[in-house]
Amino acid sequence: MPPIASIPRLARILVLVPWVVQHPQDATVDEICRRFAITRDQLVEDLNLLLVCGLPPFSPGDMIEADIVDDRVIIGMADYLSRPLRLTRWEALSLLAAGRALAAMPALAEAPALESALGKLAAAIAPDEADAAAVLAERVAIELEPASPDVLEALRRAIEQQRSVSIEYYSLGRDALTERTVDPWIVYGGRPWYLVAFDHSSQDRRTFRVDRIRGLMPTDTPFVRPEGFDPAREADAPLYRPSPGDVEVVLDLSPAALWVSEVTPHDQVVPGPDGHIVLRLRASHTAWLARLVLQLGADVRVVEPASLAGEVRTLAGAALERYRE
Repeated sequence: MPPIASIPRLARILVLVPWVVQHPQDATVDEICRRFAITRDQLVEDLNLLLVCGLPPFSPGDMIEADIVDDRVIIGMADYLSRPLRLTRWEALSLLAAGRALAAMPALAEAPALESALGKLAAAIAPDEADAAAVLAERVAIELEPASPDVLEALRRAIEQQRSVSIEYYSLGRDALTERTVDPWIVYGGRPWYLVAFDHSSQDRRTFRVDRIRGLMPTDTPFVRPEGFDPAREADAPLYRPSPGDVEVVLDLSPAALWVSEVTPHDQVVPGPDGHIVLRLRASHTAWLARLVLQLGADVRVVEPASLAGEVRTLAGAALERYRE
């Protein structure tokens, strides 16, 4: 399964390009690699990606120019990335609402800096819209559900004592609340927290999101970790591990839905006509895929399995019925 590193790569490129545009004299290969903690090969790959980026209608004159000349990085046709973006009223409101919810989280180290940025954002709203923006922002409720400190403490205690726990867990893949008994091996992460455990229901190793544990009850049942268990290796292992019982899924994605291949573990991507791709992947459950396909609408076609297409039709029918009600 190919590694997925597109999100951190995108974040790097969005900072790298404006820096090069603003500091053309300092943009040597060595300085960029040092500043952004990347190798020369990674820099070349980033520059190659920029060659297919630009502004609509994406004609040759609209694409970004990127090259290395005399060991210096040259980026052209990207001046718009060096200027601060102008937010619409609704974009500003969304950032204000989400930022206030995030700043309200307990023990957030970045809260002071975030509060300062939110103050500047609020002050930048046009005076004639400031009052309306404040009222609308106050009406927006965003609920964040970080892992419960009590659950984390109970898991750590169970790991230390090597005792099984009974948990009530929301499975995103099944879109269902399940009850199961697990042997907790390790808790790692932080944003979010993950639990690696032996699941008695499936009789197999599983990885759980701690913030999806709705209830936890310690037991007196002892367990023994597998011989050779390495916490560091487990923490670095992929979150999804294929199993023989997985469902093989094939999706035909339009250019507007190519982002799915960037954020979803998959086995194969096959280029198709008109910018489409055929994405092959495996999933232990397909409920989450059905919701994704429904969200994408005309930008995706389910090739296999037929049961997934049936799930999508059922979801669409239920959504249509709600609108009728």
